[in-house]
Amino acid sequence: MKAVTKISALSAAAALFLAAISCQDLRLGDAFLEKAPGVDVTIDTVFSSKLYADRALVAAYACLRCGYPVHNNAWPLGSQGKFKYQAACSAVANDVHDALTDIIDSQCTWAGAYNVYYNGSYCAETENTESGSKYAYLPHLDGAWKCIRKSYLYINNVDRVPDMTSEEKARRKAECKVMIAMSYLDLWRNFGGVPILTQAVEAGKEASVDYTRKSAEEVLQFIIGLLDEAAPDLPWTVPASEDGHLTKASALGLKCRTLAFAASPLFNANAPYSDSKPKIVLGNVDKVNPDDVEKMYWFGGYDATRWQDVVKACEEFFAANSGGEYALIQASGTTQDDYRNAWNRTYADRNNGEILIHTGRYMPTFADTYLRCYFGPAEDHGNNGRGYGGGAITLNFVDLFPYADGKKADYRTWIAAHNHEGTLTDNPFVGRDPRLYESVMIVGDHFQGHPARMWDDGYEHGSSESTRAYTGFCSRKMIWDYNDETFHNKPTDWSYLRLAEIYLIYAEALNETGRKAEAYDQLNMIRRRVGLPDMTDALLAQVQEGRTYPTYDEPLLGDPRLRDEILDERARELYFEEVRLYDMIRWKRQDIFCKTLYGIHMTIKSGSYEENNLKLNFLDPFEPTPRYWRDHWDNKWLLSAFPTNEINKGYGLVQNPGW
Repeated sequence: MKAVTKISALSAAAALFLAAISCQDLRLGDAFLEKAPGVDVTIDTVFSSKLYADRALVAAYACLRCGYPVHNNAWPLGSQGKFKYQAACSAVANDVHDALTDIIDSQCTWAGAYNVYYNGSYCAETENTESGSKYAYLPHLDGAWKCIRKSYLYINNVDRVPDMTSEEKARRKAECKVMIAMSYLDLWRNFGGVPILTQAVEAGKEASVDYTRKSAEEVLQFIIGLLDEAAPDLPWTVPASEDGHLTKASALGLKCRTLAFAASPLFNANAPYSDSKPKIVLGNVDKVNPDDVEKMYWFGGYDATRWQDVVKACEEFFAANSGGEYALIQASGTTQDDYRNAWNRTYADRNNGEILIHTGRYMPTFADTYLRCYFGPAEDHGNNGRGYGGGAITLNFVDLFPYADGKKADYRTWIAAHNHEGTLTDNPFVGRDPRLYESVMIVGDHFQGHPARMWDDGYEHGSSESTRAYTGFCSRKMIWDYNDETFHNKPTDWSYLRLAEIYLIYAEALNETGRKAEAYDQLNMIRRRVGLPDMTDALLAQVQEGRTYPTYDEPLLGDPRLRDEILDERARELYFEEVRLYDMIRWKRQDIFCKTLYGIHMTIKSGSYEENNLKLNFLDPFEPTPRYWRDHWDNKWLLSAFPTNEINKGYGLVQNPGW
């Protein structure tokens, strides 16, 4: 049984490891946790006082998923060996999930998107490595399985701490239950059904534990059960001094996200997403019933009431928030900058009243993330920003942002009407949804006190062949003005879940239950806070004109135009927050996975930037990097492969279809 102990064994050695690394600068509130004492410790030591127990809790928090890529070599300078939780942060080998969607066309040739997915080389063997895939399954990495183990370790031992009240113990146990639920949700939406652990496994007793892969439904019910158990023992909010701790709002919000994924057609369908039939191999044959295999990645049929469950969960959340403790951050005025300044606080400022779950707090500042050199605009923009091209934004994403009056925006239409000619203040990207300029570096937009020079050979863009803005755009979200105040010295905060997503989940569920008018109400809550007009039937028809929509065998009630508009709104609002990829997966959006992506070139036509009389050529779109799956699509891409090494251990793991 040595092989399976990697999944769940919690021995004294694990406790030693936990104590040694539990304090890597994770901030809860404003106080650093002190480093653990440099002496040998045991489980008894760790849970002998509240101080040490708090460090054990921090160790679990530090394994939660964070979307910031982290480089663990000698860059950023002085970072070698510093980040103990790299796997919990970096997925796709330093790319981000949006690089697997229609939002980003990563030009970083050594990272996971370009090097593993775009060329079609991803396979089950990829999952045997420590990076490169979108979400690592390997049990020894600092991700979901370690968070689950450490959370159970805390739950099973905190009652022995002498200087904690019973209320404190119950609350911290509830936090651990939410962390376990978060970890299982991340595993579930990447792999489907997985083994379910319900306790910390003692060393030497591994043989008594069931490690077999469970059905998608069983994992769903396990997640929801944990959240329902945790919620009553958690406060709705926490004071600033405890900012970062999970709350009842965290639990109820996560329940909304989980049920929305469950209601979507990936699992909730009349047939499995793939016709391929996985084989049970090696020692797994005696542990798995062949009749149960399909249920590991399919619920067994379509159930319309799952959308009603989402509606109920959202209503439960908003009823609990009737006092308005959590609220969307609103602009102080009605100018574009007012909307921009308000919106860019929503996803990164600590204790902002909108974020429901935030992680990654053990990285003290944004300068400690790989964003500084991976998504930066150019190699000479201070503090060694290198602009590796990981944030090359597609024209497709830019054109998802409508004009400020709500009307559809389209680059090709504009250049045809203007004979490809524009200026810094009159171009295809002027007058758009304010969130565009805080998400994407746009030519002529203000950056570091001057208009951004995003044309070929422009200062922010670099040469026409430069990877940093190869598509004509690079990412700006999480980078802002790329200076000490807004980036390098800004305390990190990764928004794992925030209030805006709950409104959009509610809108989606209302649409799918035939309550379209009410869906508009929830969607418009998000639109109004950035100055966009309310969505109406007439405006919906205009912005969705020319679209084609996938068909489903299930009797879905939702208006497909509004469904797509809500997904577009989620992309605009929640870019860089690991939402778009899972939207494409849960709705089985082969059309988005396989769409042709575009970039643009902009060149100087006449005049000069310095003399303020610059005229630019806006060229026809080009296709940057064709992706393997565009011409070789297989629904197997919707879920990840399990590592072959884990399957071969024979503890009851069955591969996903097609891998």
